[in-house]
Amino acid sequence: MPIPAVKDSSFGDKLINDYIKAFSTASFKNETYGKISLHVILGQALKNVHYVMGTREIDIRIHMLLIKPQGSGKGAGYGFIKKMAQDLEIDFQSLTEATDAGLIGTIDRDESTKENIIIPGLLFAADIVGMEEASVLFDYTSDFSKKNMTYMQITMNALADSSCHITKRLGSEIIDFKPHASFLLMTYPPDKLVDKLLKTGFIDRVIPIFEDVTLMDRLEVIKIMSENINKGNPKDLKKQRDDVLKRLNTIISKFQKGKIKVNISQDVHKIVLSVIEEFAMKILDASPKAREKLEHFTSRLYEILLKLSIHHAILSNRTDLDISDIIYARITYLPIWRNVIISIESLLLISPIDRQRQHSIIRNSVYEYERQIKLNKVVKQKVWVRRLTMVEELQDKWDNCSKETADNNLYKLEKIYGKKHEKFGNIANYEKDKFFERKYIGDIAYLKKIKEIK
Repeated sequence: MPIPAVKDSSFGDKLINDYIKAFSTASFKNETYGKISLHVILGQALKNVHYVMGTREIDIRIHMLLIKPQGSGKGAGYGFIKKMAQDLEIDFQSLTEATDAGLIGTIDRDESTKENIIIPGLLFAADIVGMEEASVLFDYTSDFSKKNMTYMQITMNALADSSCHITKRLGSEIIDFKPHASFLLMTYPPDKLVDKLLKTGFIDRVIPIFEDVTLMDRLEVIKIMSENINKGNPKDLKKQRDDVLKRLNTIISKFQKGKIKVNISQDVHKIVLSVIEEFAMKILDASPKAREKLEHFTSRLYEILLKLSIHHAILSNRTDLDISDIIYARITYLPIWRNVIISIESLLLISPIDRQRQHSIIRNSVYEYERQIKLNKVVKQKVWVRRLTMVEELQDKWDNCSKETADNNLYKLEKIYGKKHEKFGNIANYEKDKFFERKYIGDIAYLKKIKEIK
């Protein structure tokens, strides 16, 4: 479905633009960082707002991970966000030590009363937990890193879910509470990031902003800084920021009371699915190893796009989504998604061994198909080969693997039509990485070759 063109100059759009302008007086050339920080603040302030998915209530909190080289304005932006959140009476806490006690809490002994005292960690009450140097989270070799990652993922679960609950036993005492925080994390590209991508689902639960900084980018920032020396009246800058703060506080105050459910009509929902299909299409060109990981990200696309859309509606004084909200979410997240694809593919460059294995799977599959055609024993209409026969024959060619593994290897090379593709027909029709078409003749699955090996 084509996405309609809608131009919206609402209260919300102007507020977003003015927030970014104010943010940019502190952190230069970091517009995406600034925009998503607004959504972190808004989602936390209005965590009472939700949408319904089946029997679940999904709150609109958003978490951000900025992955950017050192000396690129992360710290300056962090200070602006923290002050803005605090002025909105949002409890913003900075995490500096990489221990689970810092997040969850610990037990202290009061010798005067001979009683244990629970000292709460940041997650007990914090609204936003910020971390300027979050690279330690990706040190997956330490117990502290593993525990912290687990606690953060629990906190990211929907607030109404029973899984959003932390319980920890320390000796004879139990720390037990329901966290509600949002996370604002930033780091330079850490060495352990590839391991984290492969081993956990943490990074696809946040909005990951991968941004590289070129020499020209740094020089342009220096130029902007030089142009601002001895310029800019502090009172004018404060007025600019306070004006944004006042309008943002007006919105938050209006929607902060009680549980508020957002309405998503079927027409709007169809547009959301169109955007998701557009985003999903972009990973089909990725290398096999990167695509496998990127497919996990698509599971979260729906949630992220809906939350960004809801934020835009609320900033525009609405609780009913319309097309302009979806378009805003698409425009906001598309450049982020492109950088995610580029960065993941760069981090997970396919090794020569993996490339050779992938080519072997394709080559053996095509050769076996051609052999079956020549045998003409399980062939229909001279081009359709019985799929199960191919699977059984390929087991031996793939190191005598199980039937399940052979089936899975072949499945990745097939284009399959069916009801499950009705909403995402463009993806179903994509043929670049497919070598066979599957078709059922009666109840039996058959394959036809649709592409040659280069």
